[in-house]
Amino acid sequence: MARAVRVDSAVTVELVLQLLVYGLTDGAVVALNAAGFTLAYSVARQINLAHGSVFALTTVVVANLAAFAGVTAAAPVLVRVAALLAFAVCGAVCGGVLNVGVERLAFRPFRGVRDPLAPLVASVALSFILFQAAVWWHDFRFVAPPGAHQGVDLPYLAMPDLVPSVELGWGGVSFTLKDGLVLAIAVLVAGGGALALASTKVGRLLRAVAQDPETAALMGGDPDRAQTIAFAVGGAVAGFGAAIFAAYFGGANAQYGLRSGLAAMTAAVLGGVGDPRGALLAGVVLGIFSSFSDYLLDAQWTPVLVLLLLIGLLAFRPTGLLGTTSIGSEPPSAASPVLVAARGKGSTKVLAGLLVLGVLYPWVDQAAGWYRLPGATMALLMVTLSIGLTVVVGFAGLLDLGYAAFFAIGSYTAALLTSSGSHLALDLPIGWREPWLALPLAGLMAAGFGVFFGLPSVRTRGEYLAIVTLAFGEIVPLVIWHLPDWTGGPRGVSGIPAVAFGPLRVNAAVGTYGVALAVACLAAIAALRLNTSRIGRAWAAVREDDMAAAAAGINPPVLKLLAFAIGAGFAGVAGAGFAQLFGYVEPGEFDFTVSLMVLAAVVIGGRWGVVGAILGALAIAAYDRLLVDAITAGLHAVGTALNNSALLAADLRQHSFAVFGLALFLATLYRARKTA
Repeated sequence: MARAVRVDSAVTVELVLQLLVYGLTDGAVVALNAAGFTLAYSVARQINLAHGSVFALTTVVVANLAAFAGVTAAAPVLVRVAALLAFAVCGAVCGGVLNVGVERLAFRPFRGVRDPLAPLVASVALSFILFQAAVWWHDFRFVAPPGAHQGVDLPYLAMPDLVPSVELGWGGVSFTLKDGLVLAIAVLVAGGGALALASTKVGRLLRAVAQDPETAALMGGDPDRAQTIAFAVGGAVAGFGAAIFAAYFGGANAQYGLRSGLAAMTAAVLGGVGDPRGALLAGVVLGIFSSFSDYLLDAQWTPVLVLLLLIGLLAFRPTGLLGTTSIGSEPPSAASPVLVAARGKGSTKVLAGLLVLGVLYPWVDQAAGWYRLPGATMALLMVTLSIGLTVVVGFAGLLDLGYAAFFAIGSYTAALLTSSGSHLALDLPIGWREPWLALPLAGLMAAGFGVFFGLPSVRTRGEYLAIVTLAFGEIVPLVIWHLPDWTGGPRGVSGIPAVAFGPLRVNAAVGTYGVALAVACLAAIAALRLNTSRIGRAWAAVREDDMAAAAAGINPPVLKLLAFAIGAGFAGVAGAGFAQLFGYVEPGEFDFTVSLMVLAAVVIGGRWGVVGAILGALAIAAYDRLLVDAITAGLHAVGTALNNSALLAADLRQHSFAVFGLALFLATLYRARKTA
């Protein structure tokens, strides 16, 4: 028995040491990305949500360069070492160039405008454009076989193992030369970065601008130049880390972008923004935490835990556990034009005209032979979503980047209550399975989660708030994916019935359309009434200056929670309508793209209040449901006439990320400059 205990103890020690090795190396890669993020933020004082896309796109570029160079694991050692150095340099150059481009497009144009959150929204738009660039790169490098599915999902791009396979471990613990190199590189980059910031002229300029840009400018410093340098160096560090990532893990995938950015942000906040050594230490801590979480719990829950850690840090410890510098500590000095979107009074005539058009559309659709009623129903659901986000963003001034989470919660609530394949529905009385009842219950469930998610969110403001909501938006699909016994996991839930009208003989598609129209009308009426009510005026006061509002007797946290609850409730009802429309839901339908589309609709039309949000939603839906297919068909017709294979193979839907990203960016730029 004693021998067995000793053996078990030895195995446990080896296991712990092995997990530490994995955590150290994984954390070192995260630390390189976090060091680039923290350097750029410390000077610009603006969160760059395109940073993760810069990192991910650079991994794709490096993996493609490796394939193009043709260097394999069988090449001589000197050739492989030279190739690795060349790829690392190329990664640094690529990351630096991309990040400078982000600075010029998403940050510099908004300097001096009365809109502290416009750069954040612009960086979100650019992150999708960068992802689209990876798709274009893939389409250029690889030609799909005839009849293959065409979409935006990129395969894992393999990269040859160029590091000599040398084992440096002991006993049963594996520690390779590759592991040692990654750790050494991370330490050198962090230490060298800290030394350069402390002892070089450029480093002193960056530190001076980070501490007080106005005083630095009076003393001869150039804040614009410092910001460009910071983004260039930060991007180069992230690009260098991307090359190390691709070489260490043997490949790349551009869809890693948003997750890598959030992981880097978590490490940066944990380590105290502005200190590369803190980023290294925090990255290693995060890597070790993830390694043990993968083994002790489940690898599928590790991203959820990391995002929860990020939310907790931003809400309760913004200075970081290891630092004293808070990001996003400066609240918006004035109401943001991106957010102050809902005060404009809508035109009654426009609303009446839209209502008449909505009522007549089913008959027009059938008479004209369009048969696009499901697409029109989706447009109405988009209208409801846009109105709900307008309550949160426009009325209360709270930038919510995870709004799709409430749409998903509403959809799955309806699915679990009414689906023939739901375990919960089978255990409920028949009356509770009624599709009509699922609509308000989905709204109430989403509103409850809106309050729950809002509790940590109301402790934050500005950029922090946007990141917290974005993290929640990522958590919900992950949780849905990893609860297969309840949600069906990646398979989703099917057999969701549509609403029935009893003795009335109403076509299912027409009935669902009518419900979506009624929900959109009620949402618009409620939003317009709220905007002119006492609550609406209180929201406006909180949006303009929550401290002044509190001094006037208003309770800002309660008002913010109310906005989150109402906006989430609208999204929940729309989600239930979505589930009933298609009879099927799966977690991939509720990713960040949905939040981007709704945000684009609100920003595009937000200048005209609720009516503008409705028009923006209809414009986005028209593009997604009509223009994409019409333009693609037109290109195919021209390709047939000209016998052009490129036009025949064109599919505009493959470029939707660039279209939505560009629309959001241009709308943000236009509105920020109009109010400058």
